[in-house]
Amino acid sequence: MPLLPHVVQRLTHLGLQAEPKGREVVVTCDEVTTRLRLEDGAEEAFETYRRARRSVYDTTDWSYTHNASVEVPLTRLDPDVYRDTDDTVFTDDRGNTVTIHRATQHYMFAHFDSSDYERYLSAIVRTRLTRLQVKYARSMNILFRNPVCATYLATGRRAPANLKTIALERIRSCLTKLAIERHACYEVLRPRPSRPVARLDSLVESDWRIPRSNYEPNLVNYYKVARSSPFPSQSFLAYYHVMEYYFLRVTEDALHHQLRTYLNRPDFKTHTDGLDKVIALIRRHGSTDDETDMLRKVLQRFIAEDDFIAHVKSLEVQVGEKLYSARRTVFGEPLQVSLQEGHALSNAAKALKHIRNAIVHSSDRYKRDECHIPLTESEDTIGEFIPLVKYFAEQVIYGTATPPAA
Repeated sequence: MPLLPHVVQRLTHLGLQAEPKGREVVVTCDEVTTRLRLEDGAEEAFETYRRARRSVYDTTDWSYTHNASVEVPLTRLDPDVYRDTDDTVFTDDRGNTVTIHRATQHYMFAHFDSSDYERYLSAIVRTRLTRLQVKYARSMNILFRNPVCATYLATGRRAPANLKTIALERIRSCLTKLAIERHACYEVLRPRPSRPVARLDSLVESDWRIPRSNYEPNLVNYYKVARSSPFPSQSFLAYYHVMEYYFLRVTEDALHHQLRTYLNRPDFKTHTDGLDKVIALIRRHGSTDDETDMLRKVLQRFIAEDDFIAHVKSLEVQVGEKLYSARRTVFGEPLQVSLQEGHALSNAAKALKHIRNAIVHSSDRYKRDECHIPLTESEDTIGEFIPLVKYFAEQVIYGTATPPAA
């Protein structure tokens, strides 16, 4: 079947109205009609795709194997623009190549035909078809996924049986070389589990009033870094730093109250016994405060526990599962936030400190499941706890705000 009727058939199967008209397809989506024109060379590329000896799109990792090549989507990690405009090609002595380029038409067709396309249609294509209505024909490429990709092409009469394994190894090596030499950082894009956690941080309607408070600039800087980072692990650390900023201040404030109480007693004397008791009080304070305890004290200073419990219950209702209050193993440690007063903040402090340790400790003394490796599945695990650490960071920012100058 040629490309044009194939597109019409596929879109109709997915619930859109589509019909051919010359070299165009007329698509109606949510009562918006759009004309889509074929790009030059698309029909020839589709014929090559259709006749391939080996053509496999893997929905588990979004890779596409076409004869002796493997193509995988990439995501850009650094904010700088890579100024080499042509495709970047790496070669070896055997003639095998790794190319960084925009997705091939074969990749776009394979994704269009895959079961993953229905999700992509709902998330991306419907918006493209309905956000503006024009009289001219638009490119049919708006139907297709077109990421930056890396393709490994093996030479030889027969592709090796472990072609994908070899391809991913070669591609990752080339991405490392590209990052070191050209300062362009890409990573192989992978599907993320479909979980409703992302909905927990939707936009809030603003009244656009000037706040009646001044916020601590250093805390706001940490918060903005957390908000803008594309990596859940780095966002988590930046939010955590908002609480950590007050570790010493809060714990020393407690010591000040204890010392003030003792030193202001009418029977206090500055003899040896009296001074020894003061020294012992200070030493005992220094030996008992570990970071988890300091985090707990910060949370107790700025957060009302009943409000936190209500917040967690609301989050779990939105997610549809007991994401925090049920016991689960995270980075080798069973964690649970008990939704009972006297326990909730302490449990939360323990959980957040444990995740923080998993992020910052990469020593080989830790087992693989006890520490976080960037750009792996553990980013998703950390992302599930972002709503908690973000909530705490916001409460600390509010609790340390000051009135504006008169």
